[in-house]
Parts: sequence; structure tokens; C-alpha cells
Amino acid sequence: MKDTSIVSLLRDLNLTEYEAKALTTLFKFSESDAPTISRNSQIPKTRIYDVLDKLKAKGLVLEVYKSPKTFKVINPNEIFSQLIDSKKKEFDLLSKKVDDVVANKNWDVELSSNKEKILQVNNLNDYNKYLSQELNSAEKEVLGFTHIDQRIDSLKSLIPRDNLGIKILTNPMTKVHNLPKHFSVQEINHSMDAFVLDKHKVIMALTDLSEAKKSYHLTVLENNLSLANALSTHFNSYWKK
Repeated sequence: MKDTSIVSLLRDLNLTEYEAKALTTLFKFSESDAPTISRNSQIPKTRIYDVLDKLKAKGLVLEVYKSPKTFKVINPNEIFSQLIDSKKKEFDLLSKKVDDVVANKNWDVELSSNKEKILQVNNLNDYNKYLSQELNSAEKEVLGFTHIDQRIDSLKSLIPRDNLGIKILTNPMTKVHNLPKHFSVQEINHSMDAFVLDKHKVIMALTDLSEAKKSYHLTVLENNLSLANALSTHFNSYWKK
């Protein structure tokens, strides 16, 4: 494994960049003095002793008292085992905090009180992820104006839900998508990205998604019957019987 990969892995295991570089250098030399470690790891001389002292305090290196003073790395298997155990404890603590928050907040009340919202995302991948979550809230029916080529990732959450009636008016597709029988698809040129769920919930892009932009906006209207009816009527006028 390349040194850069080892440094990156150690960073993922919560070491600082300098600690990761110093430890990676010691993996090669096993034992060395501070100036040599500094030179080979590109850690400033003014920082190297501080970095090595922190690694020593974490039990990852040993200080050898001789002239000149050197530092010796412990067994790499023990190092990674120790760092992984520490990471697991951190994750367990974080998981417990999440459980406490979920258990002690009335999320249903807070979420139901927020009926209309406008959201901003920075890229189309995030747009598709958020759209997927919203689409998955449908219980019976989804009508959509979209472009399946661009939106296929957001529609994947609906593929196993054969209890839904799904109709999609898509711009002409350039790719083959193996969609299940409960997806009814017709190709037609249009410029919208909008969905009506269960005749009352509307999800609509407020930004032209066909052009690259720094950010994209969409609105979610939980119970806008007038807009839902207008979009459904517009949809039905395009849908070929």
C-alpha cells in the first residue's frame, strides 16, 4: 500500500495529518530519531517532538532513551486494532446520542407542522436523493413530468412498490431502463420536472435542471389541492389514452 493510502487510512481512524505522516514514516524505519522522522515525513522540525509526544501518549510509539533519543513504533497490528476499537467506541457513543434524540423528540408533530417548503441543493445527485425520499412517501399514486434518463436514481425507490400506480411523462429517452409493470411511461417533449402524489402532494423543481448551475431549488407542497389538480389536469391532457 502506498504511503499516501496509509496516511489517508490513519486520518480516517482519527489521527491528525502530522500524526499519520509520522507514524507512516516509522512503519518504514521501525525506530528513528526525531530529525530523521521530520525530514522523511515533511513535518516541520518545530512540530515533530510535539507530534511524537502525542503518538507516545496514545500508546502508538515508544520513546527509547539513548543518545540521540529515538522513537520506536509498536506492532502495526496492535496500532490498527487500537485505533479501530477507539473508532467503534466513538461510533457507539454517537449512535447512543442519536437514539436519545430520536426517542425524546416528537418528530411526527414537527414534521407534520411543516407543510410547505423550498429547498436548495448544490448538485443534481443531491436533488435526486431528496426527490427519492419525497417520492417514497406516496401511498397510492404518482404522476410525473420528468426526464427518466436524468431522474432514474430518484425513481429506483419506487421500483419494488408494486402497490403504487405510477405514470410518467418523460422527455424522449436515450437509454434503456428496465422498469416494472406498475410503471406506465410515455415519451413526449416537455420542460417540467414535477410530480403529484396521491392527488394532493406536489413536488416541483423551481430551477431549470437541463443546465448546469451552482445550486438547484425545489418546492414540496404537502396539501396544495389547487396546484395538484391543475398539474393532474395538465398531465391528463398530454397522456395518450
